[in-house]
Amino acid sequence: MLKSVPPSPELEKKIRNTKKLVNAGESPPKQTTADVLDFRSYALIIGRPARSRAHTLISKGRERAPVVGSRKALVLLVDFSDNAASQNKQHYSDMLFSSGVYSTKSLREYFWDISYRKLNMGGDVSGEGGQTAGWYRAQSAYSYYTNGEYGFGDYPKNAQKLVEDAVDMASSYVNFADYDNDGDGYVDALFIVHAGTGAEVSGNVNDIWSHQWSISPKTVHGVKVRDYSMEPEDGNIGVFCHELGHVFGLPDLYDYDYDSAGVGRWDLMAAGSWLNNGKTPSDMGSWCKLKLGWVNPTTITGQQTVTIKPYATSGQVYRLPVGGASSKEYFLLCNRRRINFDEYLPGEGLMILHVDENQSNNNDQDHYLVDVEQCDGKRALNKNADSGDASDPYPCSANAAFTASTTPGSKAYDGADSRIAVTNIQRSGEDIIATIGLEEAAAKVWYYSRKVNSTFAHHTTQWAWANIDGLGWRRIKESSADGTTNLFAAFCESLGNNRPVHVYADDNFIYTMYMI
Repeated sequence: MLKSVPPSPELEKKIRNTKKLVNAGESPPKQTTADVLDFRSYALIIGRPARSRAHTLISKGRERAPVVGSRKALVLLVDFSDNAASQNKQHYSDMLFSSGVYSTKSLREYFWDISYRKLNMGGDVSGEGGQTAGWYRAQSAYSYYTNGEYGFGDYPKNAQKLVEDAVDMASSYVNFADYDNDGDGYVDALFIVHAGTGAEVSGNVNDIWSHQWSISPKTVHGVKVRDYSMEPEDGNIGVFCHELGHVFGLPDLYDYDYDSAGVGRWDLMAAGSWLNNGKTPSDMGSWCKLKLGWVNPTTITGQQTVTIKPYATSGQVYRLPVGGASSKEYFLLCNRRRINFDEYLPGEGLMILHVDENQSNNNDQDHYLVDVEQCDGKRALNKNADSGDASDPYPCSANAAFTASTTPGSKAYDGADSRIAVTNIQRSGEDIIATIGLEEAAAKVWYYSRKVNSTFAHHTTQWAWANIDGLGWRRIKESSADGTTNLFAAFCESLGNNRPVHVYADDNFIYTMYMI
């Protein structure tokens, strides 16, 4: 699946301004201005991911975690007859794989740091035989590969063809078998650096938008080349780190439709890749590190007071499952501080993430794969008001607790009380102290002679609800002995015939009922 780096903050502002025009029924200008995009550029951005060559979207079908040990990437530098490069080859060796050279650190140092020294990311840079020293010269013009569609158009006039051409050129100089780190027969991390600026900055349809994608498997030196990432000549490590996150199997955590900000600046896989102009990208959030095997969260099922050390140095994460311990819906807690690669975060404190792995992305602002529970309750990320602010972490002036009765609250996405509570949240130097765990379950109680005010059943699930006088809405428990369908039918009959009911319920569910 095609995955791309989020736009720069400046371009993102133009996209959002253009979206406001379109939503208001107005037409964008014919040419991009300082504030808004032309309609074609806007339509191409909103319409991604685009068409691709057949057979290029097949997954290897394996878990990539844990991503640990020594890994080796290959970087191919490519320029064009109509877009010659000016940067030297050593620049990429230093920016990507050096230690102690860059004041803002290299890609290698980034992953060594954020993985708690679990991942040593090395690599080689190759570019030979072209008109520009240290660069391969593509067989076609840059305009051929971009084709006025950011490089995402129909094959062969797209970025995939550029990758195939680059691999053909490099095969005389590089042993691709050296870059199959895990012995599965595939090159694991291939970067293609193209001359010029990325469209994620320029917005120009005649530039390539940085991305991670795949080609039809191409066998070179006994291994297959398939997955790759593509970055611009003038890119900083933020874009390279973001795309390498995709190579490791992570999804984008921003909203492709630009209706919301996703997790914003709090994560490399969203706007965090642009902190300090991409020179100091933010750390990965706790969900990403869980997926890559870099943190081992402590699962809390009881209740205890804990001291949470800074996330950047300790890797300390707590997991609070919704329902059973193996639930795909859960909350993750960690203590983000403005240190190391989190130096440019918009704030610091206890971060609470709401994860639902039944979702595949962050396109639904009301039900993300990974959501930031924002302490001030304003949901600015979800409402597209900002990309993260100092009132997102806990505690803040609005909240020092996170329970079913606070805003934001710990209820599950289906509206049930998860019983999860994080209370007495306080700062203690660089640490966070809080009481976390599960509150006592609400007691099941008989309610007698109650009127049924209304009923509702969801059209795509087996969930059904009844609005009971004095109780309000309660969901009919799926595991009830009488069955959801039978109980819902009985409530509908009670409603239609104005017959009162006896109801056995707690704060969330109805377990059984009798008509009078």
